[in-house]
Amino acid sequence: MLMHVIWEFVDSSEDGTARSLAVFQGWTPPPGADFHGFYGFADAEGGVAIIEVDSAATLARTVAPFTPWLRFTARPIHPIEESAAISGEGIAFRATID
Repeated sequence: MLMHVIWEFVDSSEDGTARSLAVFQGWTPPPGADFHGFYGFADAEGGVAIIEVDSAATLARTVAPFTPWLRFTARPIHPIEESAAISGEGIAFRATID
């Protein structure tokens, strides 16, 4: 499942930032988590990643090391072609209801 993950810093103190960076430097994604994109926001308030995961548990393992310093929001995503087709299916279904 492809996920859009946003993180925001909840501890932006100098000590918290230093510790989170140290943890990040020693971290590797768990098996089953493939990063397609990984970006920091220019305002230094957080960042975004596109991650393909094989399960919700893998997503949880991916973010768990950083929860003392970051708040995560994760949403499943899919290609716009698929999204548009599903929207069309919804429109077609609603048209059958009087």
